[in-house]
Amino acid sequence: MTTSVTEELVITVERREDVGKGAARKLRQQGQVPGVVYGGGKEPFSISVDRKAVEDLLKQEGGENTIFLLKLKGAKQERRAMIKEIQIDPISRRFIHIDFIRVTRGQKLTVSVPIELTGDCVGVRHGGLLEFVTREIEMEVLPREIPEKLELDVSELEVDEHITIEELMSMLPESARVLDDPGRVVVTIGMPRISKVAGEEEEGEVEPELVITEQAEPEVIHGRGKEGEEDTD
Repeated sequence: MTTSVTEELVITVERREDVGKGAARKLRQQGQVPGVVYGGGKEPFSISVDRKAVEDLLKQEGGENTIFLLKLKGAKQERRAMIKEIQIDPISRRFIHIDFIRVTRGQKLTVSVPIELTGDCVGVRHGGLLEFVTREIEMEVLPREIPEKLELDVSELEVDEHITIEELMSMLPESARVLDDPGRVVVTIGMPRISKVAGEEEEGEVEPELVITEQAEPEVIHGRGKEGEEDTD
């Protein structure tokens, strides 16, 4: 399934003349998010957008890859656009800054598409440990062909086997060009590490302690902005 233009969803932004940290801080206190609109062969310009509108946009099925109609307050023209980057405060979870990019017909966009694992993995049933290494793929793709997600079936994955990005290529739209390393591992099944109980001799009667190490699930942040990055406004 690919991302489609959400014709009913219109995001209204307001041009802002006051820039700088003080002005941006005041906007956030008023429930606005400072940002910039880029692309489309035009000069970028600074805007502010209602925080609730950004939250509603991210709730769409396509998430940050949703294409919507961007309307400048006081102007009649609407342009297709999507989120380019969001900066989020890692503690307060407030939106710090947002970048929108104009969507031009025939022009590819750089997006990160999430990977979703499906299936009852046979390797896990046999005692293996599943490690989900790469959770999204960065690619260039035409706007109308942006996948909402890539569903990867791991049902047949056995212990000591893995799947790389290259093996997902057939799932991508024809216009897509992957920017990540094709050899990068997406998911792997390994055996849990087993160690002796501390203080016990090798010939002792105590059964070994089972130690399972699993990669901590990373916090998902919308967009490709860096958390905690110093405000550029």
